[in-house]
Amino acid sequence: MDSKLTYRQPLTFTCLIIFALFFACMGEWRPFFFDIDEPKYITAAMEMARSRDWLHPMFGGLPRMQKPPLPYWLSGALIDLFGSDSSTGTQLFIARIPAILSSVLTVAATYLIGRRIGGDKCGLLAGLLLAVAPPFKIEGMLLKADIIYTAAVTWSSFFYLRRFQGQRGILNLSGATIAMGLGVLSKGPFALPPLIGYLLAELFRTNSHKEVPLCRAVLNTLKKESAPIILGLFACLPFLLWITTASTSGMDYLSGMLNDVSQNTTYKTPTLLHHLQSIGFYFYEAGVVFFPLGIFGLCAAFFLLRDKAARHKETDYLFWSGLIYLLISIFIFRLRAHRYFLPLMPILSIIAVNWILTARRDGLFKKLFTFCTALAALIPAVIVGIVLYSGQISVNLWRNAQISDFQTQTVPFTLAAFVLSLTIGAAGMKYYKKPKTFLSIVFAGMLLIYPFYFNAAPDVDTNGQLQPDSLLAQEMANSINESIPAHDNYIFIASRRSLRIHPELHFFLRNSINRNGQSYLTTLPFQIHDFIKVLVAPNTAINFLKAEDKSNKQSPLYKFLKTNRFNKTVLILNNTELSILLNSIPTADMFKSKTELISAEGLNHEWRKEALYLVTLNNNQEREPHLFISTVPAPEPDQF
Repeated sequence: MDSKLTYRQPLTFTCLIIFALFFACMGEWRPFFFDIDEPKYITAAMEMARSRDWLHPMFGGLPRMQKPPLPYWLSGALIDLFGSDSSTGTQLFIARIPAILSSVLTVAATYLIGRRIGGDKCGLLAGLLLAVAPPFKIEGMLLKADIIYTAAVTWSSFFYLRRFQGQRGILNLSGATIAMGLGVLSKGPFALPPLIGYLLAELFRTNSHKEVPLCRAVLNTLKKESAPIILGLFACLPFLLWITTASTSGMDYLSGMLNDVSQNTTYKTPTLLHHLQSIGFYFYEAGVVFFPLGIFGLCAAFFLLRDKAARHKETDYLFWSGLIYLLISIFIFRLRAHRYFLPLMPILSIIAVNWILTARRDGLFKKLFTFCTALAALIPAVIVGIVLYSGQISVNLWRNAQISDFQTQTVPFTLAAFVLSLTIGAAGMKYYKKPKTFLSIVFAGMLLIYPFYFNAAPDVDTNGQLQPDSLLAQEMANSINESIPAHDNYIFIASRRSLRIHPELHFFLRNSINRNGQSYLTTLPFQIHDFIKVLVAPNTAINFLKAEDKSNKQSPLYKFLKTNRFNKTVLILNNTELSILLNSIPTADMFKSKTELISAEGLNHEWRKEALYLVTLNNNQEREPHLFISTVPAPEPDQF
């Protein structure tokens, strides 16, 4: 609709940015991780800042090959700038600043795209409602590649939309290329859908009357759009340069990343069943989880497919881009997650708001609008019932935490959610023909419920204690500080599975184990023979690390173990590992008499009570290695 300069409304745009920034910061100071992936990113960024090795992302001193480096670079640079000596909450806030800024940038790009599609009010309402949508808010609080990738591809979509509207200058293409390059540095070639969507939209626009065969139309489009295609490939160059350089030092990041892609695209269920389940999941994500605009967005997409007059316009480009994202999530990825839906949220917000504002008020629209409003009003009411029944509240859309106090936390939140339900329903009935008023009321209701949500969610009380209970990783750190003498040179070893399940241990234990300089929480595959031998002879850990993979010899962890000598070992085991360890030793009673066992209990990342154990040789006993090694069965493969 508006193909002119997009900065004619500086006050509106500035106010939106300020609001998005303050709202994105809400809840970011909380001193815990919101899911299992975030501690991997933040710990890798901290290790990068500590080592000043900006080329190789590391996690626990070993290469982290799962994702491209941009999230680590951004967070690591901020950690390096502000330091890492502040409180846990402040450190996490600093590390999450790239996620905060990415959320703001995504809202800004949504406004600019919406303004070009349906005018200033469409852009403003789409940006505001995207900012307060629960999945966008919660996923945007996490330092992960997905929110940075979403910001990059949304800005890339904005520049391609400008080109689709006729602004074909080099500056516009340069903006698209830079944004796409940042997306590729965040999530690899999955940042290409804006370009593919643009090419498809151009193809069907230029061949709308089917005057030439499809194959010829494709060739004509590729020839006409050779510049964005070449620059799109050029956007992959920084990623290729990084992965080539990083893989030449003995740490094969290319193979590691390809292996991760292979694991995430290999199905464990029949292919057809997997795809059907994925379709159901993402339609549920769009219609229910992406509240309150998701179901309106699905109806808007239906109208776009139904209305021939709307084809080959700006919304056609958004439709094709969104379809590419959806097909990738359904037919390529094995995992299903809210974060994979993030790039679709700005698109759904824009087409939903535009549909509500501009659709003709006929009988079909009224029926669909009434259905969407009823479902949107029902969702908060269902949440009220779930919270009252379980006494728990969602922390990250997957896991629920126990609410500490019924009267001061549960009741206010459920009342606020119930009022929101009534507000959406009443606004839909009264302002059916006043869409701007309806959307403004929905936005205000969503905004007002967040203080009650964060009041009920886990937080630190006035005494500095996390409610409803302490974290397992923090309790483990306290146990180490209280029970392990600081003057002894210890090596701390956890199984590979334990650190995969509890990656937050790296972050919370870093100060406790860093007694004599730069140290790491060592990890090895859980094999009985190896763990007992390293308990008795700490300096043998390097041999097991080298035997596992020859490329480990290039890692900081290997170099640290090689250049340091250790007097004692501390094993960090879970219940299952401790039981296997004791049950595998014929002289278990003698073994127990020569070790100290220290337990720590607290909430894990799933907000459930769990225990971990510190196992070390008793300081008051003479070490007798033959007692342990000679009675251990032959080495077994990793049971985990």
